[in-house]
Amino acid sequence: MRTHGYSAEELSRFYAVLDRAVREAAEREIELSIPTMVQRLFFAADHGEREADGLMAAIFGGAAAFDRASAA
Repeated sequence: MRTHGYSAEELSRFYAVLDRAVREAAEREIELSIPTMVQRLFFAADHGEREADGLMAAIFGGAAAFDRASAA
């Protein structure tokens, strides 16, 4: 997982997505650790995903969801 090489603006957007994901997981009572969320977010980002919805799909569905979203 690469966490360097992103602009301050990108990191700010990633943080907003992560914050949204944490709140959504709590509201939906989904047991998903924050480190796992971060790992999935950066996996998707490392593969070019920048849209919030795509990052959210990657966080909640893991790599499989990212692969499906990027293929569409």
